[in-house]
Amino acid sequence: MSESTLILFNLSRVVFAISNILLVYSFLTPKRPFWFQTIAFVGTGVIHIFLRGLLTPIGLDPFLIGYILALLYLIPITLVFKETIHAKFFVLFMVISLTQLNFLICLFLEQFVFNHMVSGLILIGQLLELSSIPLIRRPITPHIKNILEIINHQNPIVALFPFFSFLLLAFYGVQRTYLLSAFIPLVLSSIIIFFSYYLISIAIEQTKRHQQLELISRTDSLTGLYNRRHMEQGIQKEYEQYQRTGLEFALIIIDIDLFKEVNDTYGHAGGDCVLKSVSEDLRRSVREYDTVARWGGDEFLLMLPATNEENAVRLAERIRETVENRRYAYENAVLSVTLTLGVSIIRNGGDTVDSMIRKADILMYQGKRAGRNCVTVANRM
Repeated sequence: MSESTLILFNLSRVVFAISNILLVYSFLTPKRPFWFQTIAFVGTGVIHIFLRGLLTPIGLDPFLIGYILALLYLIPITLVFKETIHAKFFVLFMVISLTQLNFLICLFLEQFVFNHMVSGLILIGQLLELSSIPLIRRPITPHIKNILEIINHQNPIVALFPFFSFLLLAFYGVQRTYLLSAFIPLVLSSIIIFFSYYLISIAIEQTKRHQQLELISRTDSLTGLYNRRHMEQGIQKEYEQYQRTGLEFALIIIDIDLFKEVNDTYGHAGGDCVLKSVSEDLRRSVREYDTVARWGGDEFLLMLPATNEENAVRLAERIRETVENRRYAYENAVLSVTLTLGVSIIRNGGDTVDSMIRKADILMYQGKRAGRNCVTVANRM
């Protein structure tokens, strides 16, 4: 290899490393100070050069040495970025596979054109890749982020996928068979691999979109609580479980007292502020497996599984006192409201879902007539 060819080849290696690092930063989020990041990557680069100098005289294939030493970059990536080790593993080998594919294509083309190592075309290919990174970040990064989210929370085995593509490209690299019969399978298999990434990301996006639509269909847009339809389904399921197990449950209907006056005084924006604030208080007051829904207008409904009358009334009183003592800020005003609550417990001997809801509603209106800001529960039958 001539001196000029060697310079071009080493320069292409530098650009190759820079492209890899910049692509890694496109998909992962740093958690360390900039000085630490710089030391981590520069230090790894120095160690990489040192080890290459030790391994080259042994007679190992230079490409094989490069593939082995690429594993070193797992160390700074692990230290620098926030994501899980599975996500970091995925990004490292995906990025190396992408840049290595570009390198091998240029290498094959250069062999076809010049029939010997010149390295000018390889360097041009690496520079084109480096210059295109800002352009490819916007369309590609969101898709990769979706895949990383799945890897982080659900399926870390997906992290192995780019490692297989890395092994495939390593196989083609060390073969040194610069023939059209080897080039075509290289390109086709790589296209299939990277198209698979695209299909995975599309499937994830469709799943997330379906989940978002499902969430919208069962939640109230203003408060973020469950809506009436979802609550009705939940009560029916709880009632069916009660029929099987005999485990009682409770419903609490809650109404904001004199809410119309809030709307008349502060407008609907002020009323919405109160609704959202009270909703947050309700959400914080219940257990994880309780269900809170906006039942309609200024009414809310709580479903409390495995709850007897005493505990249901205790919770209702705590909620009433919490909201009574709260002050809600809206623009330059401080608003205060009270609640009236009706508590209904499932009874043996004929209670249905509709009768429970109706009973809680009647009890709540009895509390309204009794003066508001109170908890009403039926006497035991």
